[in-house]
Amino acid sequence: MKDEVYVYIRVSTSEQADEGFSIDNQKRACKEFCEARGYHIKRMFVEDGRSARTTERPALQEMLKALVDTPVGAIVIYKIDRFARNVTDFSRLYNEFKTKGIQLISVSEGNLSEGTSLVPNIFASVAQWESEVNSQRTRDALMQKFREGWQPTPPPIGYRSVGADRERKTCEPDPYTAPIIRELFELYSTGNYSIYELQNWLAERDIVSKTGTPIGHSVIGTILNNRFYYGWISWHGEGKTGKHMPIISKDLFDTCQYVLAKHRNFLTRNRIHQFLLRGFVHCAECGQRYTAEWHFKPRFTKRNGKIAYYHCPKMNRNGCPAPYVEVGDLEKLVFDTVKGVQFSQDFIDAVVDKARRFVDDSRKRAGGDMQACINQRTALEFKRNKLEDALLDNTIDRTVFKRKHDEIEAQIRLIDDRTREIEAQSHVDIKLVEDVLNFTRDVGRTYDEAPDFLKRHFLRFFFEKIMVKDKKIAEVIYTPIIAPLVANHSVIIKNLMLPR
Repeated sequence: MKDEVYVYIRVSTSEQADEGFSIDNQKRACKEFCEARGYHIKRMFVEDGRSARTTERPALQEMLKALVDTPVGAIVIYKIDRFARNVTDFSRLYNEFKTKGIQLISVSEGNLSEGTSLVPNIFASVAQWESEVNSQRTRDALMQKFREGWQPTPPPIGYRSVGADRERKTCEPDPYTAPIIRELFELYSTGNYSIYELQNWLAERDIVSKTGTPIGHSVIGTILNNRFYYGWISWHGEGKTGKHMPIISKDLFDTCQYVLAKHRNFLTRNRIHQFLLRGFVHCAECGQRYTAEWHFKPRFTKRNGKIAYYHCPKMNRNGCPAPYVEVGDLEKLVFDTVKGVQFSQDFIDAVVDKARRFVDDSRKRAGGDMQACINQRTALEFKRNKLEDALLDNTIDRTVFKRKHDEIEAQIRLIDDRTREIEAQSHVDIKLVEDVLNFTRDVGRTYDEAPDFLKRHFLRFFFEKIMVKDKKIAEVIYTPIIAPLVANHSVIIKNLMLPR
């Protein structure tokens, strides 16, 4: 047993490969050390990517358990700071090994079990001090990286790390995943897709988890909530605009936040039968939300054998006297109610003034974004030209040339996509202003001409609840947006549509 040993090695990060602390280097050094001294390696325990500040490491815990089940004569480590950087933990393990007659041998520092524990503890103290100094240096470097306009943490999906090593790395949009992430935001912003549907949509584009399954619901939620995508970085409670290229606009991000906030009420569910007023009309008798359904009977010959009704779900079951209301009749009453809403001229004038400023700001913003794209494209074209000149001068390998040339071309395509997006957004902004002005000037007509899904948005904008009694609208409860406008007469309600 004395010649049998366990080998424990650890690497905290992949970057340590450059410092000679890689897994392979440690394995090779420990094997050569044991072979030279006639030790038989019974088992090797490898800790990959774990912190050494505590003993709560899987491979270490597994080795300690193995020592109980199958004792050996010694533990071989590469270096003390690979084993522990905490003096207290090191001393505890050191004394535990010594009590059991197990030697602790370091390839770099020799047999630590010979003599007193003073020298090993000094080594452990130095290792702890180095760990604390390195940690502070890392924190300082990450903060400096943030001050320079780069996110200190690894970029999210849709970006890839580029440039120097460790804290000096920057990022850029990934040529494949960035367009998919942008489209993800665009789809969700419409309100027509649930996060569960987007899971499958991403899987079809090979955006999956490490195990190959669709990425989780919470992961997609994290993506949609990540301000990094429109250019914002944050670190330790501070935030600012970063230097990385945004994948989406802030307006698109804000729209997705609205959809997320209104997730249950905002989205249109995929139902077999869609009814315009479902969720809005309530029973004035008992307060229950009305439901709707089709009735199929041969006697409805003029209606192709079917007719649809809204009704209280407690009708005829729990004593609620509310009668059925034909879908067309109730929707006509609601339309009349919408027509009875109009904005005051002062409010319309304020909206027009706001619209003018919005258009001006949109043009300035588009101009600035467009110029940024032009500058980025010019810089990439310059890099591409230099690369092509290097190929002609035979100063670059063709394989390297192709890889770098493809990367530059992919970045140029992303910028071109962004340019087209800016141009399209300017047209969308003007159309949005036009729609808003039409809406404020003639609410009833705008509502009447809108498709059903947009009518539901209009209803949600105006009405919290529409109370129905005896097939009539008995009361309207306005949303927190509209109620104050009604109170200060910015919104005028024509009471002719409601009973006095």
